[in-house]
Amino acid sequence: MKSLYGIILLSVLMWACAPSSRLVTPPASNVIDLSQNNEDQEEYEVSVFDPGFETWFTTTWNSAKDRSENYYSHWNQMYVSAWNYKVGRPGSARFFENTIQYDPTIEYGMEVERKLYYYFRWVDTQLGIPILDSPPPGAI
Repeated sequence: MKSLYGIILLSVLMWACAPSSRLVTPPASNVIDLSQNNEDQEEYEVSVFDPGFETWFTTTWNSAKDRSENYYSHWNQMYVSAWNYKVGRPGSARFFENTIQYDPTIEYGMEVERKLYYYFRWVDTQLGIPILDSPPPGAI
């Protein structure tokens, strides 16, 4: 009977001490969708399917730290370019699986530009996956 308890205890300890792949592997659902609402006027929205981003975004962004739409657009162009480059590059992290269809000639609006920028900052700061070689000055 003691050996049965010993085997069970050893099994539980091995299971509890096993490395968690969740800590090593970033979420596989890193899809960003810049979609257009098909109503009377052109409106765009950002849909992020990474768990935890919306909560982080809501608690991190505030109007006191807000930048201009031009600021966000400028950095988004660089982030998207670096992101899409990493998608096609062999040896890049598995996180960069999908390209982002971002057209710098389109005016997406302040909310879209801001949310996209904050998504890139979230990937960099919260997930620890660098996209650019150096982050924006004074970045969140």
